[in-house]
Amino acid sequence: MFDSHTLVIIANRVAQWDDNVDALSIKWDGEAIEIPTEGNAEWKAEGGEREVAVERTENTNSVKVTVTGLLEMDVRVRPIGEEENKVHNYQLLAGDAFAHLETQFKFTGLTDQVEGVLGKTYRPDYVGPVKRGVPMPMMGGEDKYETPSLFTPQCKVCRFQRQAAALATI
Repeated sequence: MFDSHTLVIIANRVAQWDDNVDALSIKWDGEAIEIPTEGNAEWKAEGGEREVAVERTENTNSVKVTVTGLLEMDVRVRPIGEEENKVHNYQLLAGDAFAHLETQFKFTGLTDQVEGVLGKTYRPDYVGPVKRGVPMPMMGGEDKYETPSLFTPQCKVCRFQRQAAALATI
């Protein structure tokens, strides 16, 4: 969410993993968008003050997202491996598949007071509360970030406010 827009990146459900099948879906303001796989493999939108660009970095399952003045993000859909299945207790059966998003962020213009489960890790004085060396570390404090829905910026520590135009469409 930013300005009055919502960009959603989804790892589709898969029964069997196939590197040649795109398991990545993207929505802009609730509408599905298609990112070409050949030629100019890019989609762009003007988002008010910001330009949004989504470009393929591979033919399937991998994109780079740029929101000018806000962030760059590399996103890849990949299958859950055998080790991850054990650590996270997904209980996937042999021959079954489950896809998830692997992301890397580069933020622009963050303040030292950045907040959020991910955001606060970018603070200069951040010290992680997790116990290192355990397979599935837990941070705690999730009650501060609970919201009534995925696209609602209403939590105990939220500083983000949607513009009026966006509130009318949610």
